[in-house]
Amino acid sequence: MPSSSSPSSTQQQLMTIDESVTLIPGLPYDVASLILSFIPYSHQSRLKATCKSWCLFFSSKTLIFHRRKLSRLSHLLCIFPEDPSISSPFLFDASNLAWRPLPPLPCNPSTYSLTNFTSVSLGPDVYLVGGSHFDARSFPLDLPLPTDSAFRFNFITFSWERIAPMISPRGSFACAAVPGLNQIIVAGGGSRHSLFAAGGSRISSVERYDVARNEWVEMDGLPRFRAGCVGFMAEESGEFWVMGGYGDSRTVSGVFPVDEYYRDAVVLELKKNDDDGSHGWGTWREVGDMWGEGERTRLGKIVVMEDEDHRRPEVFMLDNNDISR
Repeated sequence: MPSSSSPSSTQQQLMTIDESVTLIPGLPYDVASLILSFIPYSHQSRLKATCKSWCLFFSSKTLIFHRRKLSRLSHLLCIFPEDPSISSPFLFDASNLAWRPLPPLPCNPSTYSLTNFTSVSLGPDVYLVGGSHFDARSFPLDLPLPTDSAFRFNFITFSWERIAPMISPRGSFACAAVPGLNQIIVAGGGSRHSLFAAGGSRISSVERYDVARNEWVEMDGLPRFRAGCVGFMAEESGEFWVMGGYGDSRTVSGVFPVDEYYRDAVVLELKKNDDDGSHGWGTWREVGDMWGEGERTRLGKIVVMEDEDHRRPEVFMLDNNDISR
């Protein structure tokens, strides 16, 4: 497995290919490479065995270049099970109705039942960050623990690689990719586990991952503790939204712990320096309640979609069989 100390291990693994090689007899390299780039991703591994030139091409920077230009041809959906270190994730090619299993995460024999992690796509890679798990070495055994681990899936080598761990372990947190900066930002979280309604910790820390440097940088924290929250990045406005979650808990009859869910949101703005074109983050801005008392208690999964001009994001919430907009 590649060393996590290398800031650009994915890029270093991309092979270069001599454009004088013949991919398809009778066709120039640029035409043949474009044709091969239309082959669905789910079929590429099988076709690598056709010949040496195809094996090199399907592991080359040229393929990545063409696929980015042809990104509208095929969008891939990555589906993760509750514990991806035991059960293989799956890749779904919606355009070609093709499934392909991905390798499980690198397994730690002392930990099990990874949940409440976040997966995010950035550039040519998929990242899996954080989560809650149980550790056979801890006491008591039923205590959910947050993890600081982070992984990146390299579609060229078809393998997972560890990247630098987060500064603060966390599960059930807000997370979003910032494509313009080639970064990932995470906020809040704790050791939330589906079997423990009010167990574990809550944190307010915020940090961002710099892909080029392979390092996490601490940022200004949330105004208050917030776990179980969701987040998204509105690219046009340059704002990172963190919605819902919980920070405090109360007990029913002084015995049973119950979470107190938030109905509000907080926003962090990405600002551009007009003098040198650099970017910097502002301060957190609190947004009022998103719904009234008694209307909702918690958030479902959030999906953000933007039109081609990135003029206005549409936010959808998936809650069991209901979709809210």
